[in-house]
Amino acid sequence: MIIVTNTSHITKGDAHKLIERFDKTGKVEYMEGFLGLEVHLTESIKEYDEVSVVTRWRSKEDFNAWTTSEAFREFHAHRETPSFIISNKISFYDVKIVRQPLKSEDASASAS
Repeated sequence: MIIVTNTSHITKGDAHKLIERFDKTGKVEYMEGFLGLEVHLTESIKEYDEVSVVTRWRSKEDFNAWTTSEAFREFHAHRETPSFIISNKISFYDVKIVRQPLKSEDASASAS
């Protein structure tokens, strides 16, 4: 599994303009290998707002298939970078360990 983050610095007070763009189902949800999407707003930054769009994919090939798809091109077509976006950075993470929550009876069983 990989995680791809697109972190944007936004003019202070304008984070909602970017966040709202992701508050509906899109075509990415139907892509092969897509595992989920979250939008994060970083707390306590005084100079600007910071929004990270975090997607999870089965593989980098699945992510690349999304970025070269007709659906991706349609979504991004004729869109200028909005004036409220100061900068952005895309990062890739290869997930090495995933832990899931346990019920309390599971914890006591593993302790014995």
